[in-house]
Amino acid sequence: MVSPEKEKPAQWRVDLVNLLIKIIEDTTLDTNTIQKRSSIILEAILQNYSAFAITTIDSFTHKIIKSFAFDLGLNLNFEVELDSDTLLSLAVDVLVSKIGVENDITNTLIEYSLDKAKEDKSWDISRDLNEFAKILLKDEDAKHFKKLNSKTISDFTSLKKKLILHQKQLEKRFAEISEEGLSIINSTDLKHNDFYYSLVPKHFLSLKTIEKARFFDQSKLKERIEEHMFYAKSKPEEVKNAIEEILPKLIELYKESEELYQQFTLNTLALKSIIPFAVLTKINSELTTIKEENNIRLISEFNQLISNNIKEEPAPFIYERIGQKFMYYFIDEMQDTSILQWQNLIPLIENALAQEKSNLLLVGDGKQAIYRWRGGKAEQFIRLGSEEQKEKNSNPFHTLKEIKGLDTNYRSYSEVIDFNNSFFQYVSQYFQNPVYQQLFVDGNKQNTTQKQGGFVSIDFLEKEDDKEENDLKYAKKVHEIILNLDANFSRQEVCVLVRKKKEGIAVANYLSEKGIEIISSETLLIQNSKKVNFIVDILQAIQHPKDQETWLNIVYFLHSHLNIKTDKHHFITSFDIKNGGDFFKLISNYAVHFDIEEFSKLPFYEKIEEIIRAFHLSNESDAYIQFFLDVVFEQQKKGTGIQQFLDFWNLKKDKLSIVAPEAENAVQIMTIHKSKGLEFPVVIFPYNIDVYQQINPKAWLTKLPAEQFESFDELLVDSFKSIKYTGKQGEEIYNHQQQELELDSFNLLYVALTRSIEQLYIVTEKTISSKDEVNTNYSSGILIDYLKDKGEWSDSKLTYSFGNKNKVSDPEKTISTSIVQNEFISNSWRQHNIYMVANSSKLWETEQGKAIEYGNLVHEMLSKIKSKDEVESVIHQYLQQGFLNTELSESLKKLLLDIVNHPKLKDYFSKDLIVFNEREIVSKDHQIFIPDRLVFNSKNEAIIIDYKTGKPSKEYHQQLISYEDVLKSMHINVVKKILIYINEQITIEEI
Repeated sequence: MVSPEKEKPAQWRVDLVNLLIKIIEDTTLDTNTIQKRSSIILEAILQNYSAFAITTIDSFTHKIIKSFAFDLGLNLNFEVELDSDTLLSLAVDVLVSKIGVENDITNTLIEYSLDKAKEDKSWDISRDLNEFAKILLKDEDAKHFKKLNSKTISDFTSLKKKLILHQKQLEKRFAEISEEGLSIINSTDLKHNDFYYSLVPKHFLSLKTIEKARFFDQSKLKERIEEHMFYAKSKPEEVKNAIEEILPKLIELYKESEELYQQFTLNTLALKSIIPFAVLTKINSELTTIKEENNIRLISEFNQLISNNIKEEPAPFIYERIGQKFMYYFIDEMQDTSILQWQNLIPLIENALAQEKSNLLLVGDGKQAIYRWRGGKAEQFIRLGSEEQKEKNSNPFHTLKEIKGLDTNYRSYSEVIDFNNSFFQYVSQYFQNPVYQQLFVDGNKQNTTQKQGGFVSIDFLEKEDDKEENDLKYAKKVHEIILNLDANFSRQEVCVLVRKKKEGIAVANYLSEKGIEIISSETLLIQNSKKVNFIVDILQAIQHPKDQETWLNIVYFLHSHLNIKTDKHHFITSFDIKNGGDFFKLISNYAVHFDIEEFSKLPFYEKIEEIIRAFHLSNESDAYIQFFLDVVFEQQKKGTGIQQFLDFWNLKKDKLSIVAPEAENAVQIMTIHKSKGLEFPVVIFPYNIDVYQQINPKAWLTKLPAEQFESFDELLVDSFKSIKYTGKQGEEIYNHQQQELELDSFNLLYVALTRSIEQLYIVTEKTISSKDEVNTNYSSGILIDYLKDKGEWSDSKLTYSFGNKNKVSDPEKTISTSIVQNEFISNSWRQHNIYMVANSSKLWETEQGKAIEYGNLVHEMLSKIKSKDEVESVIHQYLQQGFLNTELSESLKKLLLDIVNHPKLKDYFSKDLIVFNEREIVSKDHQIFIPDRLVFNSKNEAIIIDYKTGKPSKEYHQQLISYEDVLKSMHINVVKKILIYINEQITIEEI
C-alpha cells in the first residue's frame, strides 16, 4: 500500500492563477466576487447533493430500465453483465456442441468448415463465429439484424445454392464475351500489340479465367476508354481505322463484362458471409436462453431496450418512474457518445430545456474521438458543434445553441503547442472529407500560456536487414532517449505510448532487460508469472491426467523452482508424464507433501492455497499470486469448479493484471487509448501508424437485387477494397470508410502527441524510397512531407529537434511511505481450532431442543445418502459447512455407518439399487406423501423405509400403510415396510 504526500509544486499555483485570470476575462467579475460565488455554488451542491448526480450514460440508462423492468417483461432482480464477450463465447460453444444433434446446424457448420479448409484457413470456426456474433451487441447493427431475425437456416442455404448457380452462369457468360471479343479482333488483320499496350485484347483474354480479369481502377483500360486512347499516334492510318471500326462492339462487350463483374463481386462477398449469418440467429437464441436462465442482461443491450420500448414514453413519466428530474445536463467526452445513446437522451433533455432556468452543456473534442470501435461517433459531435442552428442533426432542440472553443492550452509548454499547431494544420490537407479538414484547421490554433520552452524531437529509423534487429529498433531507440534525458527528470515522469499491446510488450521487455523499471498493464498481466502458470498447470493436470504437455511443464518448472541438483533430463524422465502416474507420490521425495485425496475434498479457494503451500510457491509475498487469489475468490463466489475456472482463465488471462502503484523510478508504458485524458511531463511515441489499416471491416449492403437475393433485402459483407466493385452503393461505402479511417488514425496521432507537458519524442520509420517517393499512407511519410514543407528535411539527417532539452519545470518533491507485506500468509483451516456454526439452532444448549435438532440433523443427513459409500462425503460436507464440530462428526459418522451396515439394512444401501429419498408422491385425491426412503430392487418391487427417533409407536405403522396404499394405486408392488428407530441403539421394525 502506497500513500504519497506530494508538496504542491510552484507550477500548480501558476496554473491556478491562469485559470482565475481566464474566468475574470470571460465574466468581467472581480476576484472577491468569483470567490464568494464559488463558495455559494459549492455549498449549494453539498446541501443538495441528492440532486447532483455524476454518472455514466450506461448507469443512467440502467436506472431507467430498472424502473421499467416490469413493463419490459424483465425480472425485477436481473443482474447486469459487463462481459459480453464471455456470454457470446458460451452461446457459440453451446451451438457448436449441437453438431451431430441437430441436422441443419450440423450440415451448415460442416459446410462452412470445408469452405475455410478450401481457402487454406483453419477449419475451426469457433473463432470466426465469436467475431461475427458481436453484431448482436452493436447498436448500429441491431436494426439491420432484426430484419433477418425471422430467417431460418434453410432460407440461407437456399440463397447460397442460388448464388452459386448464378456465379456459374456469370462465369459462362464471361467466357462467351471473351470468345466474342477475341473473335472480333482476330477477324481483322490486327495484331494484339497494335492496341495501346495490348490492353483491349489482354482484357478479353483474362475473361476466360475471371479471377485474372481487371476492371475499374484495377487496370489502366478504364482510363484509356474514357480518354478514347486505344492506339499509339505513330500507328499507320489503316491500323487506326481498323481499330476504330471494331471499337463500338468491343466497348459494348467491355461494359457488359463490367456490369457482370459487379454482380460477380457482390455474389462473392455475399457467399462468404451467408453461413455465419445462417447460424447467427441460432447464436442469438442460445444467448437469450443463457440470459434468461441466469437472470442477467448485457450492458450493451440497454440503449437498444430504451430505443425500442421507452423512448416514446412522455419524458415526465420517465422522470416520475426513476424518481428524479434533472434541469441541467452536462455531458463530458461527448465525441465518444454513440448515436443511440444520444437519441435516447434527447427526449429527456428536450423536456428539461422546455422549462425555465435549465440548460445543456456538451463538452468534447472531435479530434480526440478514438472509440469508434466501441460505438463512438465523432461525426455526431462535429455536426452538433457546427454553426448550423436549424438542421435537426446539428441542433435537435428548439433552444438556440452557443458554441465556445477553448483556445488556450494550459497543459503543455510552448514548443509542444507550437509544433502540434503547425503539424496538425499541415495534416488537414490529407483528409478527403472537407468537414474533417476544417476541424483540424480550426482546432489547431491553440494559444500558449506562461509555460514557455519545452522540447520536441523526431527520429527516423532506417530499416534493418536482420528481422530480429529490425523488430527491436524502436525499443532500442526508446532506451537511448530515456538514458539521455535531462537528469532532473525522474523516470516516473516518462511515459511511452504505443498503439498496440504487442508493441508495448516489446518495449517493456527490452527496457526490463536493460535494467529500466517499468509499469505497464501488459507486463503486469497475472499470466506472466511462472508460479501462477504452474498453479493453472496443476489444475489442468488433475482435471486432464493424460495431458502430457502440461505434465512436462509442471516437471520442468519444479526442477528449477525446487533447486533440484539432479540432471534436468534425468529428473524429468523419472516421472511418468504420459498420464501423470504416481507423480504426487514421487514428488514427496523432494519435500513436497500434496495429498490428492484431501485436495479433492477442499473448497476451490482452499485448493489453490493448498497448491501454493505444498509446492512452496510463496514463502515471501508475491503480488502476482495475491492478485491471482483475488480472481480465484471472485470465481468461487460464482460456484466455480476446476474445469469452469480453467475455461474462465483461458478466456480472460490476457486481460487480468495486477494493480501496481506509481513507482518513483519506473517508466510508464501504455496504449494511446488508455492515455486519453492523461498527461505526462515526457512522452515518447515510437512506431508508425498505418492510416488505412483495418481488421476484418464489415458493412451492410442494402436494397439488394430481388432477382438474385429473393427476400433478402440486405446482408453484412466484408468491406475491403473489393466492395467498391459491387456498384455505386459499394463505392460510397468504401469511400466513407476510408474517410472514417483518416479521421480515426489522425485523431489517434493527435491524442498521442498532445499528452506531453514539456517534452515530446516521436520515433518513426524512414518510409522514403530510393526515388525520393514518400508513402503518406503512414504517419512517418506525413512527418517527412511536413519537414520538407518547412524546409527542414535532409536525406542524410535522421533526427530533427525543436526547443531546448533542458528541463524547464520545477522538480516535484515527492515523499512516499510504503507498507510492504514481505510474508505470504496462508494456513490450512485444519491448523486452527475454529469451526463455523452456520445454524446454531441445530445445537442449541437445551436438552429438549438438543434432542429435536439432533434428530432433525440425522434425518437430514440420511436424506442425502443413497448408498453406504456416501457416508464419508456427507459427514465431510456438514463439517465444512459448520454444522458439526470434530467430536460430533465422529459420533454421527459411527451412527450412520451402523445404520447402513446393519445386517437387516445393508442390502437396501447398495449401489445397484434405485433409491428415492424424500420424493413427493401425489395421490388421486391430491394428498402429498413423502416417504423418507423408497428402494426398488431388481424386480422393480418397492421397499418403504422411514426413520424415527424416540419411542416406537403404532401411529407410525399407519403412516407406512398410507405410503403403501398410494404406491399400490400406481401399480407398484410393495414387498417390505421398515421403521428404523435411531436412538442410542438402532432398532428395526418390519410392518
